[in-house]
Amino acid sequence: MRPLAALAMLLLALGPAAPAAAQTREQRLHAFLQTTNADARENYADTTYTAAFADLNGDGREEALVSLYSGLFCGSGGCALYIYTPDGASWRQLADLTIVNAPVRLLNTRTRGWRDLGVHVRGGGFEVPREARMRFDGTTYASNPSMAPPTRRGAQGRVLIADDTPSRRLFEER
Repeated sequence: MRPLAALAMLLLALGPAAPAAAQTREQRLHAFLQTTNADARENYADTTYTAAFADLNGDGREEALVSLYSGLFCGSGGCALYIYTPDGASWRQLADLTIVNAPVRLLNTRTRGWRDLGVHVRGGGFEVPREARMRFDGTTYASNPSMAPPTRRGAQGRVLIADDTPSRRLFEER
């Protein structure tokens, strides 16, 4: 058998897996999240997530903001919000924020060259929900929004993740 014919038969036998370059960023992110959270599959198979994309540092590449929802990622104060930055064909975790509630907003202001984020904080001793201004410290965003200052009144920005943004099952295959 010719080498090219043998290669073609091998590729057919391996199935229709698309090369990483042919996958959408959403598909690459989904696969990354499944791998990163594989240990949650057995006990938290109901985990869902919402993802939004925005260029936070002005480098022309969009970071992924991911809210994860299940008993593992949520508590009485809110849920986890992870921020991932592109790393080749994959992602690298930049930040892990706790007790986050929607909406998550991309603010027009910047700190150390990165866009500020507005996240809602409620519960945990806050009688009135408020929006916390999450700033980049040169390495990451602070993990606890309840300790962050509130956004200034009338802060401009756009919603990335809203209460009604559709979520996707983490452990489903597409």
